[in-house]
Amino acid sequence: MKRLLSITILALLLGSCSKEEKENFSLKPLDFKEKINTVTDAILLDVRTPEEVRNGYLMGALNFDFKSPQFSILIEGLDKEKPYLVYCASGIRSGKAADIMREKGFKTVYTLDGGLNAWKVEGLETDVPTAR
Repeated sequence: MKRLLSITILALLLGSCSKEEKENFSLKPLDFKEKINTVTDAILLDVRTPEEVRNGYLMGALNFDFKSPQFSILIEGLDKEKPYLVYCASGIRSGKAADIMREKGFKTVYTLDGGLNAWKVEGLETDVPTAR
């Protein structure tokens, strides 16, 4: 009985640590911007569709469409040791993408809480592709 209780308590503690750790990696727009500017070797990853990107993006971001069947293949080619800053439109796809990345062994993955929509609400700038 003691052993079962100990295992249960340990599982609860580990579960709460994982949740706490995950929450710490979801950043408000100003904190996300600070990470972009201060984290050495960070890779900015936009997981929106190409159509969404045409309406604005963050300068320097790679675009790996989360909805694409190739998404998992594309992220396999990334360096799992580098830190990643992942965003989408509202934060849902980037959260799912970050979960997949962590499951695949990526060490540090930050997401933009509220996505690019929240970024714009804060009055932060985006780049828009020029017409060709």
